[in-house]
Amino acid sequence: MVKRKKEIYCEECSMEIKDKTSLVISTYFFLVAPYHERCYSRSLKGCQTAFVGNEPINGFSGNFKAIAAFVIAIILFIINGPYLFLGILAIIPALIRIYAWLTIERHLE
Repeated sequence: MVKRKKEIYCEECSMEIKDKTSLVISTYFFLVAPYHERCYSRSLKGCQTAFVGNEPINGFSGNFKAIAAFVIAIILFIINGPYLFLGILAIIPALIRIYAWLTIERHLE
C-alpha cells in the first residue's frame, strides 16, 4: 500500500512547500500556519507582525521551549495542589509543537 504524501502550502504565497529546510511554522491567531522562510521574514516586516508569532515553532529554539515546557509541566503535575493550573498552562507549548509536527512537518521530506 502506497502512502500518499500530503501537500503543504505556504500561508503567505500559497505555493507548495517541498522540503523541511525551507519550512517555518508559526502561529497565526489560534492556527498553526506553515510558511516558506522568505515569506515568513516578509510577513514579519509587514503589517501581519501583530498576528504572526515572532518566533518559529519548529527548529532548535521551538523544540527546546517545548521540551522545557513539558518538563516544567510534569514537575508541576507531580507537586500537585495549587500548581495544577500552571501545569496545564505549561504543557500548551509542547502540545502545539506536537500538533505542528503531526499536521505539517511529518509530511515533508
